[in-house]
Amino acid sequence: MAGITSSVGLASGIDIEDTITKLMAIEKRPVTLLESKKEVITTKLSSMGLIKSALSEFQAAAAAIDSRTEFAAYSASLADSSIASASASSAAKAGSYSLEVQQLASQQKLVSQSQSSSFKFADGTLKLYGTDGKAISIEVSAAKGNNTLAGVRDAINASGASVNASLLNDGTGTRLVITSKETGTANAVAVRGLGLDYGTVNGEAASTTDSIIDSSATSAAKDALFKLDGVSITRSTNTVADLLSGVTLNLTKTNTDSPTTLTIKTDTDSITTKVKAFVDAYNNLQSVIGTETAYDPTTKAAGALNGDATVRTIQSLRSIVTGMVSGDGAQFLSQAGITMQKDGTLSMDTSKFQEALKDPDIDVARLFVKDSNATGIASAINTRVTGMLSTTGMFTSRTTGLTDSSNDIDDRIDALNTRMDAVEARYRAQFTTLESTLASLNTTSTYLTQQIEALSSFYKSK
Repeated sequence: MAGITSSVGLASGIDIEDTITKLMAIEKRPVTLLESKKEVITTKLSSMGLIKSALSEFQAAAAAIDSRTEFAAYSASLADSSIASASASSAAKAGSYSLEVQQLASQQKLVSQSQSSSFKFADGTLKLYGTDGKAISIEVSAAKGNNTLAGVRDAINASGASVNASLLNDGTGTRLVITSKETGTANAVAVRGLGLDYGTVNGEAASTTDSIIDSSATSAAKDALFKLDGVSITRSTNTVADLLSGVTLNLTKTNTDSPTTLTIKTDTDSITTKVKAFVDAYNNLQSVIGTETAYDPTTKAAGALNGDATVRTIQSLRSIVTGMVSGDGAQFLSQAGITMQKDGTLSMDTSKFQEALKDPDIDVARLFVKDSNATGIASAINTRVTGMLSTTGMFTSRTTGLTDSSNDIDDRIDALNTRMDAVEARYRAQFTTLESTLASLNTTSTYLTQQIEALSSFYKSK
């Protein structure tokens, strides 16, 4: 049977495409309703994502101050900053120390005499000895083509020895420079062969016969020598991180007989910044929740998660923030200048907070950390939110349920769309049949009309 080839039926005069479109709109109402439901779920999932992100940021801010080590912050400084720089971690302890640097750690540097561009080493073996007495041997010969200054440099760098070799153009010629990779006497390297003998090997001093070493430019490796509060200390490097707990020193200059003062003190600004981040993260969470659960009585428009049970549980975190920390000392955030506002957000008076930090009777840290005496607010928040965001927590359960519902709707929509294709095909077949039938009837009607008119004319003529 021929299909419909025109929007308007030739036999019926019906606008077939418009009629089918309207019929299908009615048939597809279940699909439209499902799509509307899915849109609601998609919006909820998006809102859940925003709240989860804000909740994760709040947890991170809480985790950053939920132990005394993390809550503490210290700064390190020197009266004469040209002698050294210093930094302190939360593991440091406040104190003041006298620092006197007598010698900086340095690398061993062996420098050859200046040589012309045509200089060649005699065939031989270059040995590089570590402090363990083990040697790395490098064969140098004209046959190998590595008997030039550049050839020996490249061979040394490829040997794996704990030195770097380079060439120095001093304006009159070229020098071979061999430098230990690390500072300190423990990283010194003895050299034998090719006239580059340097250092002691098994108690035997280097030979000066046929030496091409420039002794005035060559220097031995040195350890850092310094005193802290009069105690003599040796290190192989100028970066000292194992002297005072949580303190790293970078020695840069000697000050023999003129000690400077190293001061480690509580860094109230850093602690304030951490706590301010906690307050801001809480306020951001409340703002996001407020937006996603809002209700406008005028327009009767509600946020995607208005009345959602999961969100109500998250809002219960407020009771922890405003709650009491048990035990002696400070028990409420308000004692440290952090107060709850009428709109549910926190306000932090940084001046009052820093004053509280200096008051040992308040012990601001206990308001946030977990220790043997009590569980502070930040620790409690971190524990609670960790559970909420875990793979078995309520947040995951809620989002999984919404995702499953969305997927189920997709399956139902696919099934309905498949059925709609069949329905539309049936409508088109029916209209095609209608057009064909009407066309046939019209043809018959025309024939009969012609026959009647012919008979009528015949009888009139008689």
